[in-house]
Amino acid sequence: MPKGQDYNVGAMKPPSQAIEALFASGSLAALAVTGAGSQAVQWLLGVGGASAFVLEALVPYASKSLQDYVGFWPQKFVNPNTAQAMAAAAYTRALAAQPQPTPAIGLGCTATIATNYAKRGEHGAVVSTHTAEAVRTYILNIQKGLRQREGEEQLVSMLILNALLEAAGQPRLPLPLADGDELHEEQQPASQPLDALMAGKAGNVLVYTPAAYVQDVPFSGAILSGSFNPIHEGHLLLAQTAQRKLNRQFAFELSLDNVEKPSLSRATVEERLTQPRLHGQRVLLSRAPLFRDKAALYPNSVFVVGYDTARRLVDPKYTGGEAAMLEAYDFIRAQGCSFLVAGRKVDGRYSTLADLALPPSIQDLFAALSEDEFRLDLSSTQIRNQKN
Repeated sequence: MPKGQDYNVGAMKPPSQAIEALFASGSLAALAVTGAGSQAVQWLLGVGGASAFVLEALVPYASKSLQDYVGFWPQKFVNPNTAQAMAAAAYTRALAAQPQPTPAIGLGCTATIATNYAKRGEHGAVVSTHTAEAVRTYILNIQKGLRQREGEEQLVSMLILNALLEAAGQPRLPLPLADGDELHEEQQPASQPLDALMAGKAGNVLVYTPAAYVQDVPFSGAILSGSFNPIHEGHLLLAQTAQRKLNRQFAFELSLDNVEKPSLSRATVEERLTQPRLHGQRVLLSRAPLFRDKAALYPNSVFVVGYDTARRLVDPKYTGGEAAMLEAYDFIRAQGCSFLVAGRKVDGRYSTLADLALPPSIQDLFAALSEDEFRLDLSSTQIRNQKN
């Protein structure tokens, strides 16, 4: 085969029968593709009755668009973690958009293929599907130089179609791989990331919905940590205020481990995550009880805390002594992390960052939300006491 010539371009056009089988499968799908795969979307929409299967198809092509879609800045764009995050986000959108209880499929594809300049790296794609039962991932390495862009685009699109067919319980089509192409497939239970965290085998888990998780994400942004027992209007308002002020990706963070309390059980974690106020929110799960531990997991982040938490953070009684406290803050600074402090009503008095006696060496790590920016005198403890 002459170098640069397309390989079986015409043969890759999928039969309409396969697409019609998807439409008749009873499933509904949301798709997100970047780098390649738009041809698959055109194939789907080019057959009558697409609305019976396709809820939405998005192309978060720019880096910032992809970051907004998955909720973090991927360390590598074409890798399984990114594709699985795209699939989890798509699955969440499918669950939210479907008009009735129907099997949902989320698909993510991230790829790098031939373009109008010679790329140094390899060509390939990672496609992932997320269903209620499983996450399937397909890693395609494309023989470089064999096809032009159209041929590589159609090969990736055929892989996407096959991934959808498998997720919908339909037979796959032959994939026209050439000598030098490689396809690797992986499958794991949809609960695998949470299982790994509970077993101490994952650093963190990003929760899109209680049915969609991705583990070990390189999150960096604004983080509001807490027990969220329950999550209330104050948490949500503080989150909105901090996100607006910082203009950063935002996530709530729940640690399974706590310095002063027993570790959370799986049942408790799942119960917290199913609170209606958390629907549509991004939640990070970890086993990092201390902010020093959180800084190691989430470098270059801003931790949003209330005055009562900030007061404990600068009290040597709670931090193992002044030397240990200052050492911890040196580490937090080295990780590029800092704190944004909201005022709280404590012991009948509204207190702010200005009321804290911060050691001079750590004052640069703390900034304040003014009372005009945020004030809501409400706490989880008050809500729990009112229910009892």
